[in-house]
Amino acid sequence: MILFAKLFIVIIVLFFLVCFSPTTLKAAFTTSPFMPTPKRMIRKALKIAGLKPGEKFYDLGSGDGRALIIAEKEFKAFSTGIEYSRPLFIFSKINLFLHRIKNAVVLRKDFLKTDLSKADVIFCFLTPKAFVKLEQKFKKEVKPGTRIITYSSPLGFWEPSSIIQPLPKRGKIYLYIKNN
Repeated sequence: MILFAKLFIVIIVLFFLVCFSPTTLKAAFTTSPFMPTPKRMIRKALKIAGLKPGEKFYDLGSGDGRALIIAEKEFKAFSTGIEYSRPLFIFSKINLFLHRIKNAVVLRKDFLKTDLSKADVIFCFLTPKAFVKLEQKFKKEVKPGTRIITYSSPLGFWEPSSIIQPLPKRGKIYLYIKNN
């Protein structure tokens, strides 16, 4: 019983550190709060995007690193996560280590200031406010043929190639392919 109480206190403290750290709060207000994407939705999204072995996969706002783990383990892609929140960055590094992920990298950076030109597939679970900020960046940096997947919200500035709602009352997956 005492062990359970100590574990509960540790979990509560970690929760508050993650939720209320300055970098986590800034990320939440400028691009997206931390809300993990369900793993089955990540798998579905990466299948829809046609992620192939050896391709470069980027996750903007990578949170706990779950998309990076799935992209490497199940799709054999080279994964890059970009996470601004310091606690989530640390947590994702630990998560990658525990899952023995070797070809994934997590950068503690602002994805609005990160070069996306090498990406073959970009995954975003962000707010519509973040997509407004990404419009010019995507148009300038993303190479033709790059597949962009958004979960829950559309980009708003390009027409999606397809929209899938894998499960009733769950978020939609939007696929975009940059043409020029």
